[in-house]
Amino acid sequence: MAKGMVITVGVGRGIEHAIVLSIRNAHPDYVVFLVTEQSEKTLERIEEAAKELGVTIPPYEKEKVRDENNAEVAFEAAVAAIRKLGEKGIAPSEITVDYTTGSKPMSAGALYAAITEGCADVVYVTGERDQDGRVILGTERFFTIVPGRLFARRIRIEAVRLFNAYQFAAAKSLLDEFLKPFPQDKVGQLFPDLDGLRKLCDAYRAWDAFDHIAAKQAFDEVNRAIMEQWSPDDQIACNKGWVNRLARKLQADKLDERLCEELLVDLWANALRRLEEKRFIDAVARLYRLDELIAQFRLWHGHKIDTSDVDMSKVPESVGEKLERYLSEKGKVQIPLKASYELLSALGDEVGRVLEQQEFKNALSSRNDSIAAHGLKPVTEEVATKLKEAIKPLLEKVVPRLSSLLNEAKFPCLKP
Repeated sequence: MAKGMVITVGVGRGIEHAIVLSIRNAHPDYVVFLVTEQSEKTLERIEEAAKELGVTIPPYEKEKVRDENNAEVAFEAAVAAIRKLGEKGIAPSEITVDYTTGSKPMSAGALYAAITEGCADVVYVTGERDQDGRVILGTERFFTIVPGRLFARRIRIEAVRLFNAYQFAAAKSLLDEFLKPFPQDKVGQLFPDLDGLRKLCDAYRAWDAFDHIAAKQAFDEVNRAIMEQWSPDDQIACNKGWVNRLARKLQADKLDERLCEELLVDLWANALRRLEEKRFIDAVARLYRLDELIAQFRLWHGHKIDTSDVDMSKVPESVGEKLERYLSEKGKVQIPLKASYELLSALGDEVGRVLEQQEFKNALSSRNDSIAAHGLKPVTEEVATKLKEAIKPLLEKVVPRLSSLLNEAKFPCLKP
């Protein structure tokens, strides 16, 4: 791939040699010189120095800096120079910016442009200096930095903020955009922390969307080094084990395994995250499904009754006729939430008695009256909180290990 170079040009004596040596060091195929009205004349000296030193100057263009004392103007000119190279098919990841000469505002503008545009590296030529402070010919040394590493800190902070706010898609998009200009086969070496964070975004985004199979596959890309770097407390390792276990159970043939405690806890943890985000409609949807899932869990594990295909021989006569109303076209009795709890009550299961509790009835009523169900009222924090408080003791009853399991399903809080 072709290489480019952007060089700030000053007016001082002897700077032409440093510029020529910098060009020789970088081997660009094309150069854009950032010049001012005064420093444009330095280009002639650069060509003379090149002949003297036996260096071939590649094809070049000039980009004028209107005011060498204004860093913002210099920045705009440097960006224009970088984009000129882009028009010639030279990617920012193949561009070197030399900001050795020129005014301090010109150097500052060029450096910032290199950072924001994702250039490959930035060069500064130094060496022993004479009494006027200029580098002595023959003592030049080249200091190179990767500007992306400077900007990476800002990207890391913002990506972590988005991750901790459960905005995994946005965090991944930010990281992808930043890492795009760099050779993808080298990203893991240049920015191992950001590359690892990008993989974590994939895993947690899938998990947060209940796509446990995809989450497991994404977590498989997260190695021990990534987990230890981002989670010294081993929370990510704990999460990876949780997702692997849950994905395995959900893929099982037997309902005994698919309808598991982990699924209830995972849904509860998800609902708590939606409450934390103040996404009350989403929280209520998850809590209502959890309410339904608790009854399904209890009926199956306590009485071997599948709510999607009720074995009527196991149903007490007191509710048999009522449940037969739910006979589907496929010849299966498939019962909804309220009927599931009524069946539990008829079976003498203490979980079924929840329907007798006024607090539980009020919570369901608030949900049913909302726009998220059958009514027109908004889904407020009060509606979501009522449902949460009504379901929590019920969940604790069917999952006695709720507290310890919830620790495994808790998302990490990363440190920037």
